[in-house]
Amino acid sequence: MKVLVTGGTGFVGSHTVAALLRHGHEVRVLARTPGRLPVVLAPLGVTAEAVPGDVTDAGSVAAALDGCDTVLHAAAEIGVGGAGGQVSDVNVVGTRTVLAEALAAGVDPVVYTSTVTVYLPSRDPVVTPSSALAEPRSAYGASKRDAELLVREHQDRGDPVTSFTLGGIYGPTSPHLDGSFQAILGALGSMMLVPPGGLGVVDVRDAAELLTRAMEPGRGPRHYLAGGQYVSWAEWTALLGEAAGVDLHGHVVTAEEMIDLGRKFDAQRGSGAVDAPLSEEAAVIMTSGVPTDDTATLADLGMAYRPLLDTFRDTVAFLRAGGHLPAR
Repeated sequence: MKVLVTGGTGFVGSHTVAALLRHGHEVRVLARTPGRLPVVLAPLGVTAEAVPGDVTDAGSVAAALDGCDTVLHAAAEIGVGGAGGQVSDVNVVGTRTVLAEALAAGVDPVVYTSTVTVYLPSRDPVVTPSSALAEPRSAYGASKRDAELLVREHQDRGDPVTSFTLGGIYGPTSPHLDGSFQAILGALGSMMLVPPGGLGVVDVRDAAELLTRAMEPGRGPRHYLAGGQYVSWAEWTALLGEAAGVDLHGHVVTAEEMIDLGRKFDAQRGSGAVDAPLSEEAAVIMTSGVPTDDTATLADLGMAYRPLLDTFRDTVAFLRAGGHLPAR
């Protein structure tokens, strides 16, 4: 099949391009800066066609879809924004545009990547497909929730839209160092705060394989939970220390202390005095993380997650090879 990929120059998108090619698919990437694609894909040992365009522009999306059988929509604004932060149109307008143009072109399936943060904080001890979405705390959170609702509207109508709820993405070979990389660099470079709660960890290579295996037409709307293997923040700290070969001690804090710290960073960020990744919203999500029930996803797609220690070791090795962490 020929697959159109949006977000192909990102972390998950680039790995999924590589996985699709390994499975014998043709790949076309819609990118605002097509010249970035060869640079991003080179470390993965693959090449793919790139066409210029923006996911919020119906004309460029329609043109990119010409001749394609399926779509992976992985383009999104990433990160948990600070209080009142402004976001672009990518999450909602981009998702609406890609879905509309892809369905009008008759592609099957349209695969969409979402995030477990749309459920957090959750009233449920384990997130399942029937769990309620959380009330967003920022413009970013609202944009992801609204995009999720838009996808579900199409699924309720029976449109062939497949959605993946992904957890925290870790692993090697990334074109940028935000998200999970910032957490690792911060923990190894200064100090790891250890609040209650935790997160699901998904190796980017496993996420890419799951998304690739879902490129199967004729199965109608599907919703897959892929939150990953859940670890508490204390377990996360221990895993990272073992992977890095260092004695990593975390400073235990309460949920209230963590959230208050995020709130203070938000206040300072508004004045330009701080550029810390922690926000009140991020602190709430960190301290309220719960497992997801990925059983049906893994069974349906014939997958098993790789050991977490392998993921952490490969991530640390990637950061060291790039000079972002000191060699042992």
